[in-house]
Amino acid sequence: MATAEKSGPETAKDQFLAVAVSTTSGFFPEEGFSRVPAHQPVRHVLEKAAHELKLTDTESWIASVAGPTGQRLIAVDKSYLENDLTCMAEIDWGPAEGGGG
Repeated sequence: MATAEKSGPETAKDQFLAVAVSTTSGFFPEEGFSRVPAHQPVRHVLEKAAHELKLTDTESWIASVAGPTGQRLIAVDKSYLENDLTCMAEIDWGPAEGGGG
C-alpha cells in the first residue's frame, strides 16, 4: 500500500533553514543566522528575538521579508514553508508604519 508521506532527508520535518531577525532595537541572533526547522511557525524565532533583545509590546508588530517585487508580509503563525521561505530568511520585524497627519 502506498503512502503520501516521504521518508528520508527530503521530508518537511527534516528541513531546516537559516533565519535572522532585524528590528529597530537590534538583530537576532546578534551575528549570523539561527538554524530553525522549516515546519516551525515563524512566531517561535520572533519570541526568542523579543526575549533576547528585551522587547515589549510586540503583539501588533508585523513581519516581512524582501522578495523580487519588494517587501512582502509573512504570517507569523504559519511555518516558514507555508510562507514560501526556504534556505535563508532575513525577517524585518517591527511596528506597522502609521499614517501621517
